[in-house]
Amino acid sequence: MNRPLDVLIVSQPVAYGVAIYVRQLTQAAVEAGHHVTVVSPGADRGPLAGWIEETGAAHHTLDMARMPGPRDVFDLLTLRRLARGKDVVHLHSSKAAVLGRLAAISMSRRRRPAIVVTAHYWSWLVGGRWAPLYRWIERLLAHSCDVIVAVSEREASEGRAALGPSAPVRLIPNGVDRDRFSPDGVGADRDPGAPLLVCVGRLSHQKGQDVAIRALALLRDRVARLRLVGAESGGGERADLEALAESLGVSDRIEWRGAVDDTAPEYRAADVVVTPSRWDGLSLALLEAMASGAPIVASDVNGSESLGDAGVIVPPDDPPALAHAIDELLRDPPARLSLGAAARARSGSFDLASTMRQNLDLWSGLAAGSAGAAVPASAEPAVGQRRARS
Repeated sequence: MNRPLDVLIVSQPVAYGVAIYVRQLTQAAVEAGHHVTVVSPGADRGPLAGWIEETGAAHHTLDMARMPGPRDVFDLLTLRRLARGKDVVHLHSSKAAVLGRLAAISMSRRRRPAIVVTAHYWSWLVGGRWAPLYRWIERLLAHSCDVIVAVSEREASEGRAALGPSAPVRLIPNGVDRDRFSPDGVGADRDPGAPLLVCVGRLSHQKGQDVAIRALALLRDRVARLRLVGAESGGGERADLEALAESLGVSDRIEWRGAVDDTAPEYRAADVVVTPSRWDGLSLALLEAMASGAPIVASDVNGSESLGDAGVIVPPDDPPALAHAIDELLRDPPARLSLGAAARARSGSFDLASTMRQNLDLWSGLAAGSAGAAVPASAEPAVGQRRARS
């Protein structure tokens, strides 16, 4: 199906991984000739609105909040109005997914567009004591859309286990620009006299920078430095992390890089890249580090199976295991070189152009009435990961 589509993309996150994905998808869709409107909170909440304007797509400001609240009714009605007449509505993140599917339910089947949901990571992973409720809501709404896109193999398997085998889960792995993120190019400045650990991601409980700081304090190597690349998620995260570092006596070994326009030089500068997330779908930072040919220590969360045996996998939220894995790599330069080369080779399966093409093909198939007919079986998680001994 080659005709231009009228597509509505909805995202509650406006920064970092989800927002980057939405920007890339919007750009690919505009370049393919589709008409795209993106709905998200405004520029005062993050860069996504500005990014969308740069692509030439339309943007509609809707200040959706992550937590449930009274304004959700207004947002639902707004999405229902904006979805009328669209060929496809693509919902990103759990909040947009809930509101968008409820809006679709309220529309007549004749006027309802095709509905795609990309959660990026399952809502119950972050639900805490509300996790059972979130899982129930997701299961209830699972068949209120045409396709649920999982961004990693384990996420697809976990989704089917929680939502039921008939849930319309389809795997489209995340991808990165392997030309931009490559071993070739300039590395960021660093102290040549001390090993450098690099952790890229917004400062947050999810991304586990506190785990990396605790691991730093446990290293046998007492001069290694930890560079944290990323801004705060909301506010106060850096102060909390600084207090933790001070209490552990490692403040002088932490570099606060903040947000940077280009993270590729940071990966190239690293002796070891750490991705200590507590949960994820498929971390873009992990894929970027792989494409950059960095030796990686990653926590065992959804998406880490993408690393396979081209890195070291440790349990999440386990500073001693993380420290042990880092120490082992710092003591073994040939292993670091070997793992970096293997990671670069393995990143070929996660190319951004392929990810975008699969999304656009999905839209066209749904608009033609065919894509929802067959959703492939979930792939089992990759085996052969190199795991650290704790």
